[in-house]
Amino acid sequence: MNDSLARAMGDLAAWHKLAPLLTEYLPFGDASLRPSGLTAVLDEAMIGNRTVLLECGSGSSSVVVARMLARRGFGHLLSLEHDERWAAFVNTQLRREGLHQIARVVHTPLSGHPAAVGALHWYTPQLVHDEVMAYVDRFGLVDLLLVDGPPAFEPGKDLARYPALPVLRWALAPGVTILLDDVDRPGELTVLTRWQEQFGLRFRADPTGSRLAIGVLEPG
Repeated sequence: MNDSLARAMGDLAAWHKLAPLLTEYLPFGDASLRPSGLTAVLDEAMIGNRTVLLECGSGSSSVVVARMLARRGFGHLLSLEHDERWAAFVNTQLRREGLHQIARVVHTPLSGHPAAVGALHWYTPQLVHDEVMAYVDRFGLVDLLLVDGPPAFEPGKDLARYPALPVLRWALAPGVTILLDDVDRPGELTVLTRWQEQFGLRFRADPTGSRLAIGVLEPG
C-alpha cells in the first residue's frame, strides 16, 4: 500500500471514529487538521487525562475538541488565532453549542516578535502573554499544546511556528504533550529539530499517518 492510500485509509477510519462528535456540519478546509490528526489530538487529551489545552491556530477541530471536553465533563481549551473572521466564526459556533465556558478563541494578530526567526511574524507578544497568563492563573499550567499556526506554507515563512515553544515554555506543565502539525513539510521538520536541540524534546510521528509529530516535555 503506498503512502497516499495509507493516509486516505487512515482518514476514513478517523472519520468513523469521530462520528459521535460530528453532531452538526462544520467546515473543514485544506489547512484544517486531517481527520487522523484530530483523532490523535483527542486520544492524547483523553489517554493522558489532559485538562488545560492550548492551541496555536483555531478551526472546526477546536469545536470538536470542545465537544469532547464537554462530554468528558472536564477540561478547557484556549486557542490563539490570527484571522479575525475565523476566530469570530469559531467563537460563534462555541456559543451556539453552549461550549463557550469550555473553549475560547482569542484573536491575536501577527506582528514582529523577538522570538521569531528573522523578520517572520508571530502572535502579538503582549496580547499572548496576557491571555495565556490569565488562562494559566485560572486553570493551571498547560498540559497539552497543539501548534497548528500561524500559517507556514508560503515561501519564506516555513519557520513561522518556531516561537511557540520558546515563548510559551513558562506556561507549560512538566510532562506536557506537544503536538506539531504539518511535519510532512521541510519547515516544520526544521522547527522540530530546533526544539529537540534546545529543549531536549523527543518527538514521534503519529502512527495513524497524520501530519502530526507528538512529543513530551519531561521535567527537568
